Amino acid sequence: MLSKAKPILIITYYWPPSGGSGVQRWLYFSKYLKKLGYSPIVLSIDVKSASFSSIDKSLLKEVEGIPIHYVKAFNWIKIYSWFRNGFKSSIKVPQGEFSKKGISDYIASFIRGNLFIPDARISWIKPAIRKAIKIINDNNIDQIITSGPPHSTHLIGLKLKSILKTKWIADFRDPWTDLFYLKSFYRLSFAKKKDSLLEKKVLSNADAILTTASENFHKELQSKISVKKRFYKIYNGFDADLFNNFNKEINEDFKIVFTGLLTSNHPYKSVIESLIKLKKLYSNIKFKIVFAGLISDEILEEFELIPNFKYYGYLDHSKAVDLMCQANILLNFLFDQNKKSSMISGKLIEYMATGNPILMIGDSEGEASKLLSKQSYNLTVKPTEIDLIISFIKTIYDNWVKGKIYEAELSPVLPFSREENTKSLIKIIEGL
Repeated sequence: MLSKAKPILIITYYWPPSGGSGVQRWLYFSKYLKKLGYSPIVLSIDVKSASFSSIDKSLLKEVEGIPIHYVKAFNWIKIYSWFRNGFKSSIKVPQGEFSKKGISDYIASFIRGNLFIPDARISWIKPAIRKAIKIINDNNIDQIITSGPPHSTHLIGLKLKSILKTKWIADFRDPWTDLFYLKSFYRLSFAKKKDSLLEKKVLSNADAILTTASENFHKELQSKISVKKRFYKIYNGFDADLFNNFNKEINEDFKIVFTGLLTSNHPYKSVIESLIKLKKLYSNIKFKIVFAGLISDEILEEFELIPNFKYYGYLDHSKAVDLMCQANILLNFLFDQNKKSSMISGKLIEYMATGNPILMIGDSEGEASKLLSKQSYNLTVKPTEIDLIISFIKTIYDNWVKGKIYEAELSPVLPFSREENTKSLIKIIEGL
């Protein structure tokens, strides 16, 4: 039984000032572990050695007082970025996708897929292991947590488990060998086999595997190994402290809002087609399309075909939440995971916590869809269901014109506050 105030080592590549979705899960777990009487200690990559898709310094205030240790490592991704973009260091490699537009991209995809296994952040494994051993010994730690992606982080846990016999939770925020964008790489059979072997070693040796979804995903992971393992699900959540700072305003304009990461692997074209068709059918309808987050120039050019489109770029997390709260409709797109169970993003829970109607494009029978359906004003549609998309937007719009206010149905999302999620995590830790 884990006693309170006993230190726990959390190993995660993404930590403030990193922004984006990858950092928030363990940032908030750490915040509430500390609030609930535990002592999280974090090991992460040094900012100068890191490859972050975005920076959000506002998140630093959430983790004040939590001990953080950094390691330095060679940054292969920066080298790739310079090579790919003509040595213009200001250009970042897109997150969540790997586009191939020229010979340099095809060469890079081959190198990435076959030499960097499981990912291009493998250089931080050895220094992180050395640092973690010292932290564990100095603080008498017997329980560690690793979070991936990057799944190279789990190899740190695997080595620590073998050397120190610590109890170990491996947190899979996304799939590993089934991650959708791996299909973008030219991977030889030996690379696929090595990657699969590493995944199996992690799954077989971790004392518990934590995920952000369970439907089908736990079965998929269990099917990869012969030993029976303990799988747990804790959704990403919303921070009640943050949401309590915002009040909804009555909009002068009807706002359709998207925040987050948008890539070519998302079915966003359905919304473009639907909005253009909607405007043709109802010429008097007036709406604003407001996007914020990490979105490529190519995708933005497509959305600029729609009148009254505005893109804010990447926003600090608190500003993004404020934007969500002021929406009339929130848009969400599910990755194409080859019909496999999708992860439940933190953004989706935050969307639900606003109490605003959500239109989600993707698998209408998956776990995310079933979660959204617990609020009566949400809808999940397949990308081909253009008429349903138009009908949903038109209905919400007509109700807005009439002054109808949707009564927020928050009871389905309250169990997923960051604090409640951390209480669930504590049960898992103590169960080890």
